[in-house]
Amino acid sequence: MKTLRTFLMTMMLLAGNTATASASDFKTIYKRMYDTYLKSNPSEKKVNELLDSMTPEGAFSDIDYTVTSGAPRKHVQNLIVLANAYQESKNKFYRDKTLKEAYLKSLRFWVDTDHHAANWWYRYIPYPKELSQGVILMADEIRKDPELFEKTMAYLRYSYETAKPTHMTGANAADIIMGSLTASILTEDDAQMIRFRDQMTSLLTIQETEGVLRDYLYGQHCGNGRQLYFTSYGKEFVNSMLFYLEFCQGTKYQSPGLSLLQDLFIKGAQWIFFAEQYDPNNAGRYIDSNHFQKDIVKLARRVCQLSEGEVRTQMEEVVKRIDGENTLTGNRMFWRFDYMINRRTGYYASSRMTSTRTVGNEAGNGDGEFNYYAANGVNYIFVTGKEYADDFFKKFNNRQYPGITAEQDNEPLPIPDWGEHGNNGNAFAGGVSDSVRGACGMILDRRSLTAHKAWFYFDDEFVCLGAGIRNANGKADVYTTLNQCNADGKIQYACGKEVRTWKEAQKLKGLKWVLHGRIGYYNLDPEAEYRLACDNGLFTLNINHGLCTEPGTYAYAVRPNLKSVKEAGVYAQQFPIEILSNTEQLQAVRHRQQDITEAIFYQAGSLNLPDGMTLKADAPCTLMWNNKERKLHVANPYCESQNPASITVTLTIGSQSRTLTFDMPQGEFAGSTVAKIVK
Repeated sequence: MKTLRTFLMTMMLLAGNTATASASDFKTIYKRMYDTYLKSNPSEKKVNELLDSMTPEGAFSDIDYTVTSGAPRKHVQNLIVLANAYQESKNKFYRDKTLKEAYLKSLRFWVDTDHHAANWWYRYIPYPKELSQGVILMADEIRKDPELFEKTMAYLRYSYETAKPTHMTGANAADIIMGSLTASILTEDDAQMIRFRDQMTSLLTIQETEGVLRDYLYGQHCGNGRQLYFTSYGKEFVNSMLFYLEFCQGTKYQSPGLSLLQDLFIKGAQWIFFAEQYDPNNAGRYIDSNHFQKDIVKLARRVCQLSEGEVRTQMEEVVKRIDGENTLTGNRMFWRFDYMINRRTGYYASSRMTSTRTVGNEAGNGDGEFNYYAANGVNYIFVTGKEYADDFFKKFNNRQYPGITAEQDNEPLPIPDWGEHGNNGNAFAGGVSDSVRGACGMILDRRSLTAHKAWFYFDDEFVCLGAGIRNANGKADVYTTLNQCNADGKIQYACGKEVRTWKEAQKLKGLKWVLHGRIGYYNLDPEAEYRLACDNGLFTLNINHGLCTEPGTYAYAVRPNLKSVKEAGVYAQQFPIEILSNTEQLQAVRHRQQDITEAIFYQAGSLNLPDGMTLKADAPCTLMWNNKERKLHVANPYCESQNPASITVTLTIGSQSRTLTFDMPQGEFAGSTVAKIVK
């Protein structure tokens, strides 16, 4: 009996301690939220303007609450201003009774009106998230009116309680939870907070489709294919997750998910930034190259502040790089997104392929309606950081994204709403990387146009090959765009033995090279017809393939970070790369100085090297052979779409052969690179 009494007393004591701990945790979280949301000292003029515009019912006279747009969002933003003025001790309206009554009246109007925009997003995300800020600051005053307090709590909980499962992924899920968090803190709802903790922890793990994927880049709106989306939705995901981690740190509701945010920045996000710009492939429908850069720097700093030890040192480097320091070098294949990045201290280049698994930049809600051709193999190149900045995407030709092959007709293009029409008709898209160099390729199949497109990345340059370019139902010429970017200084080019300065749009036959904006473009096909133009402040360089009634090809190299015509000419004379094959079956090049061969096998086949070696693959693959290191890298460009258990490569020199069998990564690792030393 004594043992039972002791047990019961122990359990009661533990329960009491848990309750005390929870109460203490709620106070801690509330204090952190309060300190975070008390962030401004509104001017007397601003506060008076809001009070003067408030109607007897609590509305603001300059807001139309009958609209179906999200324009009434201004109401909750006004409430934030009033709450800050009331609680800021240095403000003239500090603890002003009239201001308090105005805030409460306006809050009641808002929760009673319960405005729902046509776009679900407003009622579920910004309305409750932004309303929460004022509610935290004014909580003591709101509590004095129990009816208003209950209505406000119900308003904040609504989005979480009624959200569709399709909305509870990635950034949307994190935002919806953060919009309801205030209600759980103010009502000290322990059970709900535990659910939030568990859901946030789940979101802070590797996801299959939306969120942080296995290759550590961020995807959202992936219903029609995986879509890169770090600089907008990814930014919001990180922001909401950081607020949760910062508010709940050291409490029972703390999530252990900080490590994923660290990996997201260290292994993924920092790769897409160069010269205070970011790769527009990651911007989704809000396509640009720097609009959110400064915001993301701030997020990286916050992750850094939560980090410790070696990870903190790494995050400090990440912050510098996102903020413009170009010290990150190497090659990275993000196989979950059919996306390769190659970067050195002097340049950045990327290949954004698409397949049946992935989509290019989407459209939606009237944004990004020109993004259809963002799925045709975009190849952005940064040297100065000016290339795609400012208003570039407001005036560019959307049939000439950098790197793509596309018909130049005037027919209306499909709008890739939420990624629909944004993917590619072929599953072949992927690449191989040794972390320093890489090669990737895709089979383009969109709008009756097909082409085999490949990129071969080395240290100072990369080569671009195209084969099998056909346009079955074409009515206009097909172009491959080497680049379209902001004009930056003189355009100089070599034809024959002459070096000329560009003066007007023209067709060029026998072109050797073009130099513009410290980027050199080198023609590797003497028969190619180039189109060079500089209109509306934009530099454009295209190859014209004609109607493509017969299969077309292209071959060119890009040498970034050239500083003069003389340097461009010398490089042309000493060009270090040879094309070994450019067909629909096999595209391959060899860098003579580095003794590295890169190849895209679109089917099983063999490749003869100049030194007498033969490489034979028994399945489609991307391959890199480093003869100096005697190392062979292989990847499956079909990823999970067609993933064999193994791929066999045979190396033959004379009568001697060596056969290597590579066990191919499975599941979410399908498409990643494997390597073996050849002894």
